[in-house]
Amino acid sequence: MTALIGKKFEDSVLIMADKRITYRGTDKFSDDAKKIIVLNHNVIFAFAGVKNVIDLPLEELKAFASKTNSLDEIEAHAKKIFFASLKLFKELNPNQDCATVYILAGFTEDGIPRVTYFSSDDDFQKGNLLEFFYKAFPNSEMKFLRKFLINEVDVNKKNINYYIRNFSLAIRQINNEKVSKNAYSIFLSKNGLLEIQINEQGKFTIIPVNLK
Repeated sequence: MTALIGKKFEDSVLIMADKRITYRGTDKFSDDAKKIIVLNHNVIFAFAGVKNVIDLPLEELKAFASKTNSLDEIEAHAKKIFFASLKLFKELNPNQDCATVYILAGFTEDGIPRVTYFSSDDDFQKGNLLEFFYKAFPNSEMKFLRKFLINEVDVNKKNINYYIRNFSLAIRQINNEKVSKNAYSIFLSKNGLLEIQINEQGKFTIIPVNLK
């Protein structure tokens, strides 16, 4: 499952998620998942929910994004392929929960950052624009996450390290075995991409992302 938090700034976007993936139908999990993916130097992708719905179309989306920097084109293609994946998952698993969301963030042709949220609730067909956002699966953790972020985070701050510290603290405060204390983040700006790894103690390292 997942805790996903992010913010859009005037000229950049920061998205963070915990690193735990639980394997459906088992008690097994891993704590090395990257739920925010760089599609190209202009667009990043993040998800929460059923990994089976995401995995197959994500590879196709990566290939598509390698051929275009257009955020509009990538959003349109994503809607089509994730709808097909969700439909197939429902057909193969009619009695299983399929609640899933994904986020596409990038720069428009005018150079303005845009973050759009898509949900399985409407088959990924209606995009909602985001500014400061958070999502938790299990949904039972949403109330806590919302309260913590509203009370502890000043969204008027400009310093990126401030948000890294507080977003990761919010994730570590979640007391649920399906959410990791480790976090992973991507910062997208016009100056490039940064990858941020945050450990259980809140210490973080920032590394530039070099795209070939």
